[in-house]
This record gives sequence, structure tokens and C-alpha cells, in this order.
Amino acid sequence: MSDDLSIEPEPFKLGVAAIAKNEINYLLEWVAYYQYWNFDKIYIADNCSDDGSSELLEALHNAGVITRIYFPRVGDVGPQVPAYNRILRDYGSEVDLLAFVDIDEFIFPTNGKSIRENLVPFFQNSDAGALALNWRNFGSSGHIFMESAPVIERFTHCSQVEHKFNRHIKTILKPSMVERMNIHECTLKQGRYYRPDMQPAAFENGGESEPKTAEVSYEGLRVNHYVVKSRQEHFILKDKKGSGAGSAKRRKGQSYFQGHDLNDEVDKGMLPHVPEVKARIQALKNLLLHDSPYMSLGKAHMTIKGDTISGWAVSEFEGKLKIRLLINGIERLVDVNRNRPDLRAKGISPKLMCGFWYKHERPFTEADVITGTIYGSNVECGVNWVKDQAVSQQPRMMADLAVQPQD
Repeated sequence: MSDDLSIEPEPFKLGVAAIAKNEINYLLEWVAYYQYWNFDKIYIADNCSDDGSSELLEALHNAGVITRIYFPRVGDVGPQVPAYNRILRDYGSEVDLLAFVDIDEFIFPTNGKSIRENLVPFFQNSDAGALALNWRNFGSSGHIFMESAPVIERFTHCSQVEHKFNRHIKTILKPSMVERMNIHECTLKQGRYYRPDMQPAAFENGGESEPKTAEVSYEGLRVNHYVVKSRQEHFILKDKKGSGAGSAKRRKGQSYFQGHDLNDEVDKGMLPHVPEVKARIQALKNLLLHDSPYMSLGKAHMTIKGDTISGWAVSEFEGKLKIRLLINGIERLVDVNRNRPDLRAKGISPKLMCGFWYKHERPFTEADVITGTIYGSNVECGVNWVKDQAVSQQPRMMADLAVQPQD
């Protein structure tokens, strides 16, 4: 492996994609890890968290670190496959190679080369449409409580290589050759699946692409899957989170933990990479502090009248702001870029351009559900509703209506 991972001799764009819900404790490590291995693009579908993950993803997007895709669950349909295919459709043209993994999964090179070096033969092979990377499932390493160290440092005990779970794959693909992405495998419209050592992949049931291979191969690349972590993390954080692949009501309790807490072997291959990943985590925190409104104090207000939402926003963050409007579950991002000399004259805002304005396709009614926040922060908009002749009643607002500021 090259001593300087910033060197990028391979002439291809490399991306990684995931869907995230309630992963606040792990997102920065995951992003830092793929930055460390020189992935050019990081795509994360935001499955609408309630633990602060959504605000963090917004802030990382606002700072230019990732591409966040707003992707709420619709009904009780698993959002993972639709999110994957949205990313493939809308962003596949931005990269030459695209990996689909989870937030608890880390692509790991097993042969001393970098990830990108391992992918050169795949990129250059015109017959190769996708790579099948086998799992290496890691257990709790006997940890009961969550600790502050990164996941890739805390957990070093894993399953035996031949364990049946490890026949599961995750996929790196060439977007131009793919018809559809599933949870583990893709459907190719041309080319075929290979292993990372560029031998043709053989699947469990002899198909062209399946979720499991016939045998486990770790030649070149694999996916370290930190599936359960400590008992506290599993029972408090993961058990009730639901499944991205299926129902939001799915529980992953004691039986799931016991079945996946595999600690038969020790693998410390990640440890040499931990110091640099930690440094990048800290760099991301510094970036969020200085280049986004994340955790900045601020105020924002909006007035709804007819088909228009207008208002203002101020923040400790001195850069450009956006307002995130959520209108009946549909997200709209609006630039804060309108002159408001009245607010500056009153001392409310040091900036002249602190206003925003949004025109909807129809007048709002009492059936509409609307929220507003400063994008990339937890600052909510106070709300004024101004009745007009076309609308007789105030809509239901998912915001604090106790404060009634002027627009």
C-alpha cells in the first residue's frame, strides 16, 4: 500500500452509497473512513432520523462533504432498495465505480494495497459489471457498554472465515452496466460479476447474481461487517430501529444478538488505519464548526400567506444559509438571500441578506402540514399564519406557535 493515500494515480471516479437512520454515533467515523481511502463521492440517503442524524447529514451536505438525499419511509415498505436505485439513477453518472454498503460496513483491503489499487483490474475489465465482496462478520469482542473509540478500533473479534454469514456479499458496480440494485447484489444489463481477485464469481444457487456466493473469498477486498457492536449499543440503539430492508416494526433483540455475536477469531487488520481515521473525524468536526450552521445558535421565522412562505433567518454561522421547508412530507430547500434592511435596522440581523421567499404551486389550506428549519441545524422556524380570502382556516403546523414574530 502506498504511504501517501492522497496520491490518486487511478483514472476513475469512485463513490460509496448508503442509507442511514438513527446512526448519530457512527456517521462521522464512516464518512472519515471512506475519505481516508480516497473515495471521490459519498452518497447517503437520509431516512429521517430522530436522534440528530438528519441534522448531521444536512450539515455534512451543506459543507460539501457528502451528497445527502432526503428519503423518508413510505408506509411500511423497506426504504433501502428504493433509496439505492434513486442514487443509482440520479448520481450514477457522476462516478465510474459505486459501492453500496451499510453504515456498519467498511470495505477493507486484505493484501497491503489500497482499495483503489485493488479496483484497477475491475475498472479496466470491460466484461466486469460488478464485484462481489464477502462479509467478515465481527462480534461484540465481549464489550458490554458503548465507548468513545471508533468501531474499527473497538471490535477485533470476528467469525470464522467459513461461517455461513460470510457468504453474503456487498457490491461495487459500474453504474452504466447495471439495471437495478438490490440489498446485496445488483441486476446487470451487461457484463458479469467477478470476485475482487478478478475470478468469475460463483453464487450459492448458480445464478448470475445472488445475495450469497458459493464460498467465501477474501482475496484483495472484503467487507468488515460490525453487525452487533456492544450489548448496550445493540439493545438500546439497534433493537428498535426497524429494518431498512423491511418493516419499521422489526425487532433485533436478544436472539439476533446471540446469533450474530461471533468472536471466534481475532483480526486486527484495521488497527494500523485507526490513527488517520481519528484525525479525519476531528477534521470533520472542525469543518462542521467553521463551515456549517451545525450546532450554531440562531433564530428563524416564517409567515405563510396564500401560496407564499416568506421569512428570515440569522445564525452564529457567517456563511450562506438555507431554509429546509417540509411541506406535506416533501422537502424544499430555499436560499436565505433576500434583502431585509428592516431586520438590520432593528439590530435583529447583522446581515442585509437574511430573508427568504418561497412560492408554492397552490394556496395552502388547513390540510397542509408545514415545518421550517435552518438547513444543517436544529434551529426551527417560528410561524405566523396570515389568513387571506382564499383560505379560511390556519393549517396544522408542526412547529412551536407560541411565538408570533413579524415576517
